[in-house]
Amino acid sequence: MDELMLVAATPFKRNNKRSLPIKDFEFVLSFDLKWMAPDAASKIRDKAIGAQLLRFEGSELIPAFDIEKIDIPPGFKPSPSLFQERSLIEDIIAIIVARCGKNTKDVIVLINNKQEEFDDLVDIEIAGLLVAKDLGCDINPIYDRVYERVFRTEEKPT
Repeated sequence: MDELMLVAATPFKRNNKRSLPIKDFEFVLSFDLKWMAPDAASKIRDKAIGAQLLRFEGSELIPAFDIEKIDIPPGFKPSPSLFQERSLIEDIIAIIVARCGKNTKDVIVLINNKQEEFDDLVDIEIAGLLVAKDLGCDINPIYDRVYERVFRTEEKPT
């Protein structure tokens, strides 16, 4: 299970709600659970939105995955690595896990297999998009980031 998904699900599960105002979401992470400072809770919220685990509906945050299927392990606490920036492929994996109901390990295997299928001639992010398409997983909002990463990188002098 993706750690960011566990953290994003916790405020909803704790309040037994399917939507929360931003301040309530951040309050749970920072003050109720004492997992992080309020500014870090805002960054985690933004990270979860960027990974398409959360979305806005009006002024409320809504999980983009079924929180009923998430079990928060007893004593769970986010690791320090959660606060580091994730790579684009990590975001693609998180989206596939959240939207297609696969576990992280299986998604990584599928992406690696897809890249091998193309004899490693496609970037890992492209392989991730192809796996998402094969699974029927809608990841349209991340296409622009992949395009920028793959096609708009600065050309290196030859």
